[in-house]
Amino acid sequence: MSNLVEIVLDCQNAARLAPFWEVALGWRIRPYDDAEIARLASLGLTPETDPSVAVDAPDGSLVLFVQEVPEPKTAKNRMHLDIRLRDDTHLNELLKLGATIQFEYEDWLVLTDPEGNEFCAKHPV
Repeated sequence: MSNLVEIVLDCQNAARLAPFWEVALGWRIRPYDDAEIARLASLGLTPETDPSVAVDAPDGSLVLFVQEVPEPKTAKNRMHLDIRLRDDTHLNELLKLGATIQFEYEDWLVLTDPEGNEFCAKHPV
């Protein structure tokens, strides 16, 4: 049997986009331990320039990797994430962090993150 263990989101700037997804999902950017900081340094990088930032689910069951790629986004996503908003404050946080509302439906919003990646947000119950 296979399991989904990671989701990878291509982007232009991982360190800048990961905090958006941390708030959107209510997950946590994986802390950088000494070994990871040393590994990055050996590549001439820092946590602020890390091209692949891990955002972990609270229970450790899944990871969203925000990963830099050289090419820009050129078309609509073929796959996207759906999230449930905690409340109206959550939506306002996302908008302040650079989300844009594309479409509004009765129970759902279609938004883009600061780099234009589409995702859907379900209104709180």
